[in-house]
Amino acid sequence: MDSPGEDQGSGFGEQDVLRHLLDLEADASALVEDAQREADHRLAEAEKQNRARYDERYGREAAEIEAEYERDLAALKEQYKKELDSYRESLKALPLDKSRFFELAKSLLMKG
Repeated sequence: MDSPGEDQGSGFGEQDVLRHLLDLEADASALVEDAQREADHRLAEAEKQNRARYDERYGREAAEIEAEYERDLAALKEQYKKELDSYRESLKALPLDKSRFFELAKSLLMKG
């Protein structure tokens, strides 16, 4: 005699149904794992591409800023040189009164 829960007309018993359900659950679990691996792969690839775009953009902008800095620095050095040369020329144009300078130096040294 068959078990009370067995379906005698279909030829499938409870164990067959349970085994089939467990197989379906295992297949579903494998699909979920495959989907998770694919999602992880896609995320990693997207992060890699975003990092490459960031690095490219950062490098380009950093190079532009560096070039601007070098241009500004060269311009400031040139301006400084011109101002220093102009100051030297203005000093050369002043008349020198050595005797007054020596008198001033002597009087300052004698006070100390």
